[in-house]
Amino acid sequence: MFQKQKRHSELPPIRQTAEEFTVVDGESYLDEIFKSDMGISRSFSRFQLSHEEYEENYGRVIRGLLATGKHKFFVAVDKYGRYLGHVWVCLKIDTVDFVPSAYIYDIETLFPGIGIGSALIERAEEWARKMGTMKISLRVDVNNPARKWYSEKGYSERAIIMEKLL
Repeated sequence: MFQKQKRHSELPPIRQTAEEFTVVDGESYLDEIFKSDMGISRSFSRFQLSHEEYEENYGRVIRGLLATGKHKFFVAVDKYGRYLGHVWVCLKIDTVDFVPSAYIYDIETLFPGIGIGSALIERAEEWARKMGTMKISLRVDVNNPARKWYSEKGYSERAIIMEKLL
């Protein structure tokens, strides 16, 4: 499937190979997934935590999420098997409709605009259908420009999360 692994210094720049990606099962990429996600997630945080405190809290949240539900990870890779993005989906019983549901905890791409995100979300939806879920949902920040993209993919706004800083 992937070309014979070359030494890192012999590989072309990842940007040059990103457009020829494949979506694969992502469980063997968990270290890369969580490393990427932790950096991206930190950029959304409104609170100034030390690196150590953020890393500790991030790990606690991830372990808590992984403790419930059935999880699946898909990863987009280039022809050398290099990580380009991921989607993390979890099956649970929905707490509003009380039906089998899929929840996308995270979807990230290193190179937006070349179809990686679309391929990842389609694979997550396909897997969720096969697993018998009745709906799929995700949380997106109100200021995230990806809201328009999710709408174009058929996602609709159903609830608003209210919060108050203390």
